[in-house]
Amino acid sequence: MRQSTYHFNREILLGECGALLLANGSAPIVYHFTRSADFISSAAVAATLVGGGLCWLVARVYDKIKAKTFTAKELASDIGYFTPAAIILGFGVYDPSIYMASHYLLVHGAGDGVSVLLGQLLAFALFLASLNLYRLLLIKFRGKSL
Repeated sequence: MRQSTYHFNREILLGECGALLLANGSAPIVYHFTRSADFISSAAVAATLVGGGLCWLVARVYDKIKAKTFTAKELASDIGYFTPAAIILGFGVYDPSIYMASHYLLVHGAGDGVSVLLGQLLAFALFLASLNLYRLLLIKFRGKSL
C-alpha cells in the first residue's frame, strides 16, 4: 500500500474515531431527555458530523506537518477536493445508513448505545469504501492525490 493511501485511510479512520466518540457520548445524554428513536438517531448523525470533521482535519494537518509538506495552499486544495465528496457521501451514504440502522435496532429493542455503535460501524464501512473509490477516480482523472 502506498504511503499516501495509508495516510488517507488513517485520517478517515481517526475522523471516524472522533465521530464514534462524540455520537456514542451524546446518545446516553439525549436518551436521558427523550426516548424518541427519531431524535436519538438524528442526534447521532449530528454528533458524527462534528466529531468526524474535527478529528479528520487535525489528523490531516498533523500528517502534512510531520511529512514537512504542510502549506496552507495545499491544505486548502485537499479540503477543496475532500470536503465536497465527504459531504455528498456523508449525506448520501453515511448518514442515511447510520440513521436507518440505528433506528431499526432501536425499534426492535436494542439499547441506545448498541444501536448507535452498530449503525455507525455499518455506515463507516460504506463511507470508507465510497471515499476510496472517489480517491482512485480523482487520481485517475484529475491526477490529484489525497
